[in-house]
Amino acid sequence: MNQRKAAGPLTVGRLARELVSRAGRPMPALRCYESLTALWVRVCDTGLPGAGLLQVKTLRTARRLTAGEDTVIAPSRECVPGRLLGDESLVRMPASLAVQGVEWQDTTALAERWLQTNTETKPVLVAGVRTGGAYLAPLVAAQLKAAGVDTLLTSVRPGGGGPPLTTGRNVLLVDDPPLTGRTLLALAKEVAGPGGVEVLVPVFTEDDVRPLRDAGVQVTVLPRERWQSTRRLQPNALASYMDTCAEWLGPEHRTPAVVGVVPGRENSALTPWPGVRHRSPARAVVRLRTAGGVQRAVAGWVPPGIFGDAARATATEVSSPVPPATLAVGRALVLSEELRLGSPLGPDPEHHLLEEAVDYVLARAEQLPVETTARTPIPAVLHTLAQALHAGTATDTAATAQRLHHLLAAHAPTLPDNRCEAEKWLIDDNGRLRKTGHLTHAYRRDNELLTPLIDLAALSVAFGRDLQDIAESVERRLGGKAWHAALAVALLCYGMARGEQLPRTYNPERAAEAAVEAFRLQRGMGNAAVLLQKVLRYGETGPDSAAPRVVNRWQRPPDALVQPRLPFDGAPAAEEGTGLTAAESKKTESAVATWAGQRFLPVHRGDTLLLAPLGSPARWPEAETSLTELASLLPHPQQLFWCGVPAVRLQEAP
Repeated sequence: MNQRKAAGPLTVGRLARELVSRAGRPMPALRCYESLTALWVRVCDTGLPGAGLLQVKTLRTARRLTAGEDTVIAPSRECVPGRLLGDESLVRMPASLAVQGVEWQDTTALAERWLQTNTETKPVLVAGVRTGGAYLAPLVAAQLKAAGVDTLLTSVRPGGGGPPLTTGRNVLLVDDPPLTGRTLLALAKEVAGPGGVEVLVPVFTEDDVRPLRDAGVQVTVLPRERWQSTRRLQPNALASYMDTCAEWLGPEHRTPAVVGVVPGRENSALTPWPGVRHRSPARAVVRLRTAGGVQRAVAGWVPPGIFGDAARATATEVSSPVPPATLAVGRALVLSEELRLGSPLGPDPEHHLLEEAVDYVLARAEQLPVETTARTPIPAVLHTLAQALHAGTATDTAATAQRLHHLLAAHAPTLPDNRCEAEKWLIDDNGRLRKTGHLTHAYRRDNELLTPLIDLAALSVAFGRDLQDIAESVERRLGGKAWHAALAVALLCYGMARGEQLPRTYNPERAAEAAVEAFRLQRGMGNAAVLLQKVLRYGETGPDSAAPRVVNRWQRPPDALVQPRLPFDGAPAAEEGTGLTAAESKKTESAVATWAGQRFLPVHRGDTLLLAPLGSPARWPEAETSLTELASLLPHPQQLFWCGVPAVRLQEAP
């Protein structure tokens, strides 16, 4: 078997070294621009010297890019601070350019919209809101400079103090598409100077900036229908793009032709698809004329610059029957096989489906190896975990973080899928296991772990299996290592990130799925923590009580109503004691059904009744208060507990 060439991870140091190696030579304009911006953001965040020179070079490259140049001369090596050459931390990803579907041309269009409504302009200070806004702001500044506007450039991080204001300059805050607008509103108040403050942002909907406008802040937006990624999926534009910019894969002797879109599956940015979140990148189902006849395929966005390298590598390198087959790859678009949904994964998948999922994760890992260096830092999530495992003790948590890092080294680094939750798996019309979302999130700010162990640990939650089952499955394929302990580290890291990302939804079906996932994840994290404490104590002296107590069930939600957390701290629920009588179990179900109303959806999982909240997260504190009322209605108040989600014990006595 041929050894795959390891890819370079998207680290600050790798980008810095690439720029230095190309100094004075041509390189793609977009790659040069995004690389310089990444270094500028890193220097601003760390306080290293050199931010001024990097800003100048970034703005100069932005001006060439917006002027239509595809290739630029890389700047001299003197503009790259030496300390960045060895900085192996992952680049902080801008949500707009890396995930949401915004492209650099959209930023210049945003600047043009501002110019159309500001014909008599005074000097401005363009301030990019780090991280995402700092990638957009130089492009805005370049466009304004080209139009003759007296423009300065800076960046600012919310809560970190405002940009250096120049008397009389109008501050233009530039950022990613806002979620609620509240952060931008607070920042607008913080940095407002004598010249006033405005906001320039791409938006999914106009409602995204309503709080800003209600507060009197002038806002310029670029609506989603005018984004480059949306317009590219219009039938004529898509056909032209595929003809000129895409590389077709496979044995076709004749290049397929796009002959139209499928009704009901048109451009998802303009005609929302059922079940697709409105902030997901645009996609469309198209009809292709091939040598074998007409077939359907999905055209989906990928970032055209450095943030799409991993997606394009995945599309071309991963060979597996589980994800959709790749048909063609362009800089900003991948055309894939359409998956026909037979059924969702379901709450209790058959064992052979789990085995197929493990095969996919390990095949992907073999096909997408990642380079490593001796300078690779221990990810922050492992330090957080080490501190939690030894809270209240005198243990050296730095040494523990190193041990956790060593456990994860059981498998070589790879580009992980990072989307192995249950909602990404399905059973197709032919009864085969399939998967979606495999191109999206190779790099994540919330864990920075480039390992397939994260995906394998996630399978235990998605497929409802013990972590030991996953460990045994991996051992059968790769041989005997301490897989169980390594997967325990991975599950705790995965759980910290996933707990923040669980869907907050009004849809009863999705609310039920989120409740089941939260319950499984919290139980799994508890078991993983117990195992790790044993592993970390092995060979050491001292009482077991030196480690903090692992909590599997709480009296009440320690954080949000539905949000798995590290299984430490908080008031543990009372011991279960004896089981319920049949009459008590029946009374419990009746009491819960009457009490729940439209506030909670009861979901049966074995001997437990999970309580999935149906209201918005803003109403969760009120819903949490109502749990006290439920406890008084149960045969035994201690039946009510929290384990990732509010739950009620139903277990009957044997």
